[in-house]
Amino acid sequence: MARPQRSEEITKRIIDLIVERELPPGAPMPTELSLMEDIGVSRNSIREAIKALQALGIVEIRHGYGTFVGSAGSESLQTWLLFRTRARGATDVGRLRDLLEVREMLETELTRRVAADHRPELVEELQACVVRMRRKGPDAADADREFHDLICAEAGFDLARELTGLFWDVYRIAESELGGPASSPTATAKRHQAIVDALVLRDADAAAEAVHRHFDEVRKRAKAGPYGGFGVARPIPAARS
Repeated sequence: MARPQRSEEITKRIIDLIVERELPPGAPMPTELSLMEDIGVSRNSIREAIKALQALGIVEIRHGYGTFVGSAGSESLQTWLLFRTRARGATDVGRLRDLLEVREMLETELTRRVAADHRPELVEELQACVVRMRRKGPDAADADREFHDLICAEAGFDLARELTGLFWDVYRIAESELGGPASSPTATAKRHQAIVDALVLRDADAAAEAVHRHFDEVRKRAKAGPYGGFGVARPIPAARS
């Protein structure tokens, strides 16, 4: 039982070295020998830790060239999150519900902040996305994602933007397990238009309420699906009175 814990400790120590030495993405990693001396473990232990870090995107192994600091992009996290979302079986969508709830919490707060302070051009950009949503086809989904990404980008929190984009992508991949009728382009556009209208008024409460109603529709669709039980729309304090 001690081996996994030891492996995690070595992996963490290598990450600490990357941070302490301020190695940027793309920088060469210390050699195996150097890591062995710094951490005080065997070559095999270092190699196991490097493989684990490679799976996380923290290091990148370029065959014939060496090992480099990775960009730690969201690709590996997407794989992990998608597995956790779907691993409990097609009839259990509890984790998909949780994913939706977390995304809603993030986007509600970001949209509330953007409502109070945003570029005049943002409304025009969002309106263009809504127009595209009214058309059937792949571009409607692209416009939907772009709409949310524009708001997250406007909020100025890079990590929150990356997380919401990740949640959006994972949900779209896994949502086929929900069943139920898909929302029509007209209905989708209408819900997004309500968000735009609130931003035009710079009404933070109305913007938050519009985001909640947008997510409520997804919950209702899931509840109507063959698996049901996805969860009912939760009460929204004050705004729904």
